[in-house]
Amino acid sequence: MIKRKHIPFIASLIIVIGCYFYTGNDLQERAKNNFKQFNASNLDDELIGIDYYAKGIKIIFVDKEFVLHPITDSLNEYTIFKGVAEKGDYIIKKPFQKILIVKKKGGKEYKYNFREF
Repeated sequence: MIKRKHIPFIASLIIVIGCYFYTGNDLQERAKNNFKQFNASNLDDELIGIDYYAKGIKIIFVDKEFVLHPITDSLNEYTIFKGVAEKGDYIIKKPFQKILIVKKKGGKEYKYNFREF
């Protein structure tokens, strides 16, 4: 038989576990929605900001922003997206294209694949 003093602990534990699973599902759903929005976008804009966001990267333009999860590989000379892209660079991507291009101010281009959800 469960003692009365253990009931608040068990109830708290159930609430914490429930919140954990609810939040995890919400984050996964948000990542899918972010990817759908980003994947359908037609980008050829100047980057005005970049930041980390929910295990991904948020790229900010004058009138829109997107969250993506770039992959570091031989396609981009193993460079990290956040270390390459900076304010003033151009981001180029056609709708549903699997590669995003970062065009630096000096003309050099870096190509990035990104994680799909």
